[in-house]
Amino acid sequence: MSTKETITSSSVETKERIINSAIAVFGEKGYHQATIAEIAEHANIGKGTLYWYFSSKEELFSGMIEQGIETFNSKLKVLLEDEEPFYGNQLLAYIQEYLYFFYNHRHLARIFSSGPQGLSDEFRQKMLKWCEQFIKINTDLIQRGIEAGFFCSGLDIERAVAAFTGIVSAFGNRQFLNSQRKKIEEESVFIYNLLVDGIASKDKGEKINDENYKKE
Repeated sequence: MSTKETITSSSVETKERIINSAIAVFGEKGYHQATIAEIAEHANIGKGTLYWYFSSKEELFSGMIEQGIETFNSKLKVLLEDEEPFYGNQLLAYIQEYLYFFYNHRHLARIFSSGPQGLSDEFRQKMLKWCEQFIKINTDLIQRGIEAGFFCSGLDIERAVAAFTGIVSAFGNRQFLNSQRKKIEEESVFIYNLLVDGIASKDKGEKINDENYKKE
């Protein structure tokens, strides 16, 4: 291995260690209480080395979240590109991947969900971009379900995506609150069946649409 390759490999490893330490420290203390000195100590490097990779605490915080989200989105995209003949299997795998991500990245999920205040407009714009990317992937998932005939053809995609995102996010939150990985498969099947069958009794549920809905 050449000197250049060694330096590059070492730099990637150091940056990864910094981000992992940031996840741990931010997750424990929150954004405002955590310090660069604590993160550097956790990563077993000097503050000067940390600042060589990230110029500020906000840049480190942003880089930490961005890496986690990019990893997550990449996994979801791989699932969407799978040539699984039965869409239901693809949907279930997608839901499970979401819950596993929340479980395996509990610190990151907690930090992102809390939406720390006092950050720059630039960071808030990045958060908006990340949310839009996730919604886009969810939209592709629902659209594929319609094309496969799994979901009804007249489905309002925008509202369906909002509902789906809300459901999986709520169950994702349960993962980092309860820390019970063994229930992920059960939770995933419940969400899947909820999407397929709903929760209303078949002989009691009555469908309402925009045309016949009237406020009392």
